[in-house]
Amino acid sequence: MDIRRKLKRRDYEVQPYLAWNAFVSLLATEKYENLTPLQADATLIFWYDSEVQNGGHLQYFENKGVAKASGAVAALSRRGAAEQSRTLADAIAVWSSRPRPRIETAQEFCQAALKGEFDSFDRAYHACKPAVMDLLEEILKNNFSEFIELE
Repeated sequence: MDIRRKLKRRDYEVQPYLAWNAFVSLLATEKYENLTPLQADATLIFWYDSEVQNGGHLQYFENKGVAKASGAVAALSRRGAAEQSRTLADAIAVWSSRPRPRIETAQEFCQAALKGEFDSFDRAYHACKPAVMDLLEEILKNNFSEFIELE
């Protein structure tokens, strides 16, 4: 199955940011099981970054779960983000260390976040170089045709 986004070459040449938008669209909306290995890695990395940027590791685990997190550890490692991979692996160990009731409301999330259990992992993640967004940009740049088809 060919899961790529199509762009008109003319449009891309005038507005090159359209490629990034198409890349993000693919990562955010396609079914994981239909993706190539590189696309799947990029998807796992994208969602890890998106969730941590928005609500930290707590939000990531609540929204994506440990199974996706374990896949993201491997994807980060394969794609050259060793620091982020270690940070996530360490955060998984803490998350998995005890049973956790499902957070149902924004108020419950805020109360859990205020406890600061994952703050050190959030800080470590944000201190990593290169940033995951840079890694994703590099993946797109070096593998453009696996994500985008110019017509």
